[in-house]
Amino acid sequence: MMKIFFKRLVFISGIVLIFALSACQNKQPDDEKLRETIKQLIKEQLPDDEKLNETIKQVIRDNPKLMYDTINAYVRQQKAEEQVRRLDANFKNRVKVDIQPGTPVKGAQDAPVTIVEYTDFQCPYCARGAKTMEYLLKKYDGKVRVAFKNLPLEMHEQALPAAKAALAAHKQGKFWPYHDLLFANASQLDDATLEKFAKDLSLDVEQFNRDRQSDEIAKQVESDKAQAAKLNLRSTPMFIANGVIIKGAKQPSHFSMVIERLLKETQNREE
Repeated sequence: MMKIFFKRLVFISGIVLIFALSACQNKQPDDEKLRETIKQLIKEQLPDDEKLNETIKQVIRDNPKLMYDTINAYVRQQKAEEQVRRLDANFKNRVKVDIQPGTPVKGAQDAPVTIVEYTDFQCPYCARGAKTMEYLLKKYDGKVRVAFKNLPLEMHEQALPAAKAALAAHKQGKFWPYHDLLFANASQLDDATLEKFAKDLSLDVEQFNRDRQSDEIAKQVESDKAQAAKLNLRSTPMFIANGVIIKGAKQPSHFSMVIERLLKETQNREE
């Protein structure tokens, strides 16, 4: 008897959960048939397993959209809660990143929030992340700066040459325009194209070619990669905002949430 009682309780609780989750979506179930089914279940108390199974199947058959919407809402809610938990953990376990001389930086030097970006010029998600960084620099003008680090992946054959070419352009003050050209043409970054971009930006092409083949730039890229490996950053893009790791090309709203929290921390310290 106790076993049957608990089965009834679990099922009725599940139905209640469906109503609760639907309410979370600001949707009230208005299917009269579903309401009547629940009333009948409670009245009859689900006398046997066969009736229980059949009733569950019938509720699903009669309310497919409600079930679909409810499950989707629940999954989205769980994902959002997990994202918040991970973010809280990253705030508690911050990492230190050195911004070495020669690192391309965009934004106010005294900005309270520094986002270090690890990227690969042939990674489509990195291109999306680059656009997000540009958006954030405009939205938080004077409050955010972005430091660029190279993390070319072995699976992308032209990512390493592109990284070296971008740093060679940086030596002539044109890193960010060159950076934009690379992302806009990520599928065709052969050597001739890399040199063409240098010409398009009116760089000293001979100097550009010497620099991109130099040991100095090769060591800088390797240093960026070694730092990423030390922090266990294995994929791209990766971002570190004042020590808080953000994995992947998250939506701008996610970055804004992190930045607002970091700015509030700065304000609290100043007070």
